[in-house]
Amino acid sequence: MAIATEAGSRVDNAYEWLLAEITGFRLRSGSPLSENRIATQLGISRTPVREALQRLEKEGLVKRTDNARFTVSQLTAKEVNDACDLLEVLDSYICRKAASKLTDEDVAALRKLVEDMASAAASEDRAAWSNADIHFHRLCNSIAGNALVAETVKETRRRIQRFWLRAASLQHRLQECSREHYVLSEAMIAKDYEAIEPAVKKHIGHMRQRMLDMIAAAAILLGDE
Repeated sequence: MAIATEAGSRVDNAYEWLLAEITGFRLRSGSPLSENRIATQLGISRTPVREALQRLEKEGLVKRTDNARFTVSQLTAKEVNDACDLLEVLDSYICRKAASKLTDEDVAALRKLVEDMASAAASEDRAAWSNADIHFHRLCNSIAGNALVAETVKETRRRIQRFWLRAASLQHRLQECSREHYVLSEAMIAKDYEAIEPAVKKHIGHMRQRMLDMIAAAAILLGDE
């Protein structure tokens, strides 16, 4: 058991290091990721590095080339805009659909998750905030009951969420974002369908702008055009 725990810890450490390097733009888009070099830098074997890269691949932050090697996925302003455009439409649909089907238990769960976000934001606990946010959207998707739309939203959000979360944390926006989730959840609970779409668009709009600002700042820092 101890050996398994140590192995899992090495994977987690490699994952967190790579995640910070990618979302901090220290590993640039398109950069090759050498398992040997990363393992040497972190003082571990290749196996946990490869597992960490596979996890990041599932999240869309790295991809495999034709020769099965990993590189950092591209994140461009166009990709951010495309993803946010899609999320505005699909999240509005999901939240309206979920609102029409909410039970008392669902209402309690939504409010609890929003409270968890607010608490995590107040203590600047990014990991806890992210966990509550993931479960909030997962619950909405589950209640709405459209598996195809839910899968599309999950894949789209997963691709950009890590960058947005870093930007929001650095700009101390988690408390404001928690309030946006509160407004959205209360509109859903009240079945105020006219208020749901504006609430979604306001939240996605802030997400869009923070990521575009981060990409622009990284371009200036790295000397990209």
